[in-house]
Amino acid sequence: MRLKFKAPRKPRNPLVVLVKQRKAGSHAPNMKTLRQKANMALKKQLKKPEQ
Repeated sequence: MRLKFKAPRKPRNPLVVLVKQRKAGSHAPNMKTLRQKANMALKKQLKKPEQ
């Protein structure tokens, strides 16, 4: 009786393993984004002529 072991298939692209192991970051906007949005809103408000 012979035992046959299947060798694990290696990925075609060696970077696939690294990408799959990475963890996703937070989806919440960071402070830089919030500051930029606030500055843009302020500039837009100041630029708009008052009615």
